[in-house]
Amino acid sequence: MAGLMPPLFAQDSMAPAQIPPAGLAVEDVPQFVMIGFDDNPKVDSMAWIVDFLADKRNPVGTDQAATFDGVPARAAFYSNGKYLDPSRKLRELHRRAWREGHEIGNHTYNHDQGAEFTAEEWKQALGRNRQALLKAQIPAAAQQGYRTPFLAYNAATFEALADRGFVYDSSIEEGYQADQDGTNFYWPYTLDEGSPGNQLAVEWGSKELVARHPGLWEIALHVFLVPDDKTGERYGVPVGMRNRVREGMQAGGWEWSVEPGKITGLDWNVFEQARLSGGDFLAILKYTLDLRLAGNRAPLMVGAHTHLFPESEPVRRAAMEVFIRYALSKPAVRLVTPQQMLQWLRDPVALGE
Repeated sequence: MAGLMPPLFAQDSMAPAQIPPAGLAVEDVPQFVMIGFDDNPKVDSMAWIVDFLADKRNPVGTDQAATFDGVPARAAFYSNGKYLDPSRKLRELHRRAWREGHEIGNHTYNHDQGAEFTAEEWKQALGRNRQALLKAQIPAAAQQGYRTPFLAYNAATFEALADRGFVYDSSIEEGYQADQDGTNFYWPYTLDEGSPGNQLAVEWGSKELVARHPGLWEIALHVFLVPDDKTGERYGVPVGMRNRVREGMQAGGWEWSVEPGKITGLDWNVFEQARLSGGDFLAILKYTLDLRLAGNRAPLMVGAHTHLFPESEPVRRAAMEVFIRYALSKPAVRLVTPQQMLQWLRDPVALGE
């Protein structure tokens, strides 16, 4: 039913912008990093990251609550009900994660490819998954965010999200614009006037135009940046990473341009599509974050899947763990949930002196 979620804030209206909000100088804003894990079908893989993050905290800064100084570093989990419903252990793990401060979001019930769904079909997929999360004792008011499976959205997706009262979506890709290089990406925006990333996808013929949905936030999934040879040396990876990406893509039947080195901001595209290693993934994440820190500090959403980090892939797990430690070593970084980041956007506060 519509109305299960809390009403949108009256001030939730923010146009796409490549500068920080409220006139704040770049050096005065936190570098928000979010990690959003999709699907989450396996207890072991999800428990790994929940356990790892249990004692991790953000830089202490000046102990200012408004910029999340020293608070626990937490992630988001966009989960499917088809995995939750038959598994008591998985429901208990989601409940534990939520109680420890992680965010639990909606990823539809069956993980269907919904590019042709009607609004009613989207509403049913969202509603059924909401019930599965309620069964896991995740309160309705806590279920504010959404990511669509396969990033396969259409105009009806957002009609359904607005109808069901979601606060934000994280399905639209941004950063493929030719004039954006990782230092000047868009900050999160509301869909009052649509989405630049969606408009570009419409021009390319790959997506339907998303209508205006005032107050509905888009926390875009920006592209990752693959280091060129000269830069890659600084991150400890062998020469030719971009060529390896192209070769991996071509082996799977995809085309990829070596310049400007942009790849969809999901671990699946790095591991499964481009066929890169855990060490390559770590280099890409570090480089992508460092570009943000050297630029406009647009929030970074790392799209991930816990099941791509099984116990049998220790190098992948180590890459994610090292990246998190690396990010938390940066004084301006705040590893937060999307809901925490939106809390700051509604009332931006400068980092303490």
